[in-house]
Amino acid sequence: MRYCIFISCLIISLSSWAQRKSTSAESTLQIPSKQSPTKKANLPSEKLSSTWAIGISTSTNSGIIGGLSLRKYWLNDEKSQSFAQLDADIIKDYREFTSPYSYNGRSYIEGKLNQLIVIRPAYGRRWTLLQKSAEGGPALKGVLSTGPSIGLQKPYYVDISYTNSATSQAYTLAVPYAKTLDDTYPKAFIIGDASFLKGFDALTPIPGWHVKTGLNLELESFKHNHLSIELGFCLDYFTKPIEMLNQTEGRGVYTTGYLTLFFGKSH
Repeated sequence: MRYCIFISCLIISLSSWAQRKSTSAESTLQIPSKQSPTKKANLPSEKLSSTWAIGISTSTNSGIIGGLSLRKYWLNDEKSQSFAQLDADIIKDYREFTSPYSYNGRSYIEGKLNQLIVIRPAYGRRWTLLQKSAEGGPALKGVLSTGPSIGLQKPYYVDISYTNSATSQAYTLAVPYAKTLDDTYPKAFIIGDASFLKGFDALTPIPGWHVKTGLNLELESFKHNHLSIELGFCLDYFTKPIEMLNQTEGRGVYTTGYLTLFFGKSH
């Protein structure tokens, strides 16, 4: 009897031991063999074909915001790229000054006869002068472009206070500044600048040509965003002098220093 009990206990113990060994072997078989890490395949970098950018400019011949630019780069070469550009700028004469007389805080440009808006379609090239480092950072590039200049001469309008001598009734009118220099509105006085939109129905186109050159600092950006700052110089030549100020000889050549902030997207 004792022998049977001993045999039974031994069989149960061996069965338990065998089961544990079997489980341990299965676990060992499931552990993957250690392999040497595979080298990553050299995947080709994504190739960008073009960049669209919008620019906001200020210049020596304008106010704080002197114009807008639309530019497209063709990224066909690492060292140089072609681009097309369209500018719309306002050019002022360097001899302009604000009248010392004002009405209720409003002012106007003394003796200003015409305003000049310039549309410049252009083709150009951009060359890499200093490339971005391996860790990233800005790149310095040289820019040169040329194309036609379409000068739009627009009469400069001011608001005047005018009293009709026949009816003794006072009016506030927007008239070209040139009309205040003759007897069209006798005993009228100037209140201040009129709306910039006045005078577009009397635009006079004057053709010309321009050349622009500058340095473009392309900043580090996220993903495919484009951000750059451009500092340069522009020369405009027009086929006839543009009369900007009263009793001042008109000019056909205008030189401008400009600063433009570009932002856009690469594809």
